[in-house]
Formats: sequence, C-alpha cells, structure tokens
Amino acid sequence: MLKGKTINLAKILPLLLVTMILVLAPLFLGDYYSSILRTILMWTALAISWHFFSGLTKYVSLGSAAFFGVGLYFTAKYLEFSVEHHYYPILPLPIIVILAGLVNFALALVIGLVTLRLKGIYFAILTFGISEVFRNAFQWWEIKITGTRGTYIPLFFDSQTVYYSILLTTFAIVLLTTFLRKSKFGLALKMVGECEEAAVHVGVNTSLFKTLGFAVSAMCMGLMGGCFTTRFTYINTDIAFDSLYSFLPAIMTLLGGAGTVYGPVIGSVTISLLSEYLRITYPQYFLIILGLILVAIVMFMPNGIMGMVERLKATKLMGGKGPAKAPKMPP
Repeated sequence: MLKGKTINLAKILPLLLVTMILVLAPLFLGDYYSSILRTILMWTALAISWHFFSGLTKYVSLGSAAFFGVGLYFTAKYLEFSVEHHYYPILPLPIIVILAGLVNFALALVIGLVTLRLKGIYFAILTFGISEVFRNAFQWWEIKITGTRGTYIPLFFDSQTVYYSILLTTFAIVLLTTFLRKSKFGLALKMVGECEEAAVHVGVNTSLFKTLGFAVSAMCMGLMGGCFTTRFTYINTDIAFDSLYSFLPAIMTLLGGAGTVYGPVIGSVTISLLSEYLRITYPQYFLIILGLILVAIVMFMPNGIMGMVERLKATKLMGGKGPAKAPKMPP
C-alpha cells in the first residue's frame, strides 16, 4: 500500500512542479522567451491532439492544418463580425474558442465518414488534400466574396493574455485526451491500431470509434487554433493553413515516440527549440538543416527518443549485453 502511494507521488509531484513553472514563467521571463514557451505549448497541444487519433489507430492524418486553420479563422471572423460589424453577439473569448472547437468536431465527423474508409498512404494523401482544399476555399471566399486578402483582428491582446490562453487550452487538451485514452473509448482506438480485423471480430464498432476519435482530435486542434488567434493582429490563408501545421505534429510525435504518452511532448519541445536555434543561427538554411536532421532521426531512430531510452534501459538491465541474438543455423 505504501509502495503504491510512493509511486503515485513520484508521478504526480513532477507534473505539479512543471505546472507551477509554466504558470509562473511569464512573471520571470522576458517577452522573447515567453514567446518561445507559448510556441512550444502550441506545438505540444497539436502533437498530443494528433497522437490521440493517429498514434492510437495508426491512421496517419496530414490534415491538421485544415482544423487548426478553421479554428483560427472562425475565431478571427467571429471577433470581426461581432466587434466591428455587430452582426453577432459579443461573447467571451473562451466561449468563441469552444465554438471553434465544436465547428471542427462537426466538420471532422463529416470528413471522417468519407475518408476513414481508406487506409495507409491513401488516407494520409487524402487528408492532406483536404487541408489544401480548405486553404483554397477560404482564399476564394476572401477574394471573390469579401474582396479582401485577409482579416484584421479587431482586438489587441497583451502578451500575458496570449500566453495564459494558450496554456489553459493546452492543459484542457492534455486532460481531455488523457481521460479519453484511459477510457473504453481509448481502448477501442488502441484495438483498431493493433488489429482492426480482430477488433471487428470481438464486436467493436470500429467505424464509429474511428470517426469519433478523428473528430475529437480535430476539435482539440480547432481549440488551439481558436486561442492562437490572440497572437495575431492579422491573418490570411497562408498563415492559417500553413502546411507545417499538417506535417510537424506528425514528425514531432514520431521523433518523441509514437508508442508512448510522453513522445509528443518530448518531440515538440525538441523540434521547437532546435528550430528556434537554427532559425537564429542559420536563417537562410535552417529549414534545409532541420529537414536533414529529421531524415537522419527517422532513419536511425525509427522508434523515436523514447524508444531509444527504453532500449538503453533494457540494455542496462541485461548487464550492458543488449538483447540476445539468435544462434546462427548451420549451413
């Protein structure tokens, strides 16, 4: 009993310490380091959202930019139409962000019913194509219907408001996905990822759980897109639907380790800091260098950082000999 309580405290105390540091960080950090920290939080939330569906089901989605962009655009347009034009009632920002998440949930339900019939590379390509369709649709709407090339955010948010809105949204996404992952819902998604045919055989409605999982993941991305609107004074389709929002959450999760809970966090922190360093040190070549590093990581660390850590632990437990090799068969 005492041992179980000790283990629980060993898990809870570091989380409480990290939470306290994140809450108090803006009081001690300057604007530059606070901006880096909120960027890390944003990518962490997107990576966790991506991992909740794609990491569990093994359906690799490259449509994250669509849902992040819709959340961002919905919030920006709602603020514009309510504050400047008085078409809509002026609501508190958290309510608008929640509405952005629900809009994404509804969109993803419809998209999931169609796209989740495909698997593998076909599903990945189709979801990326949907992201590009969203980008071009919003661009056409702006140019042809509204006659503009973007949206100005009618409200100014100070740096602390931006930081804490992103922090609270990240906490909410972490709590929601953790709760669902440990429920029967999360178990069903894991069964789909392990062997979908076996899951169907034991009576799991895989189509339902896949669609709902995809919608929950999209909703979380929409929530982050909505609260990230506070960071901008102006947005356009190139900002909102940047293809990096589709690729980086997947890459961050694979780098950290898609088979672990902490993989998305480790991957997002690592790539965010590495990108910032390369952007400042090699501003003209940082994307090329980052791409080469990521290719090397995928080639030599297929299970990610956490996979390498687990392998080192296994090697240490076995006395540094590593896993036993099978004896060679005689010719």
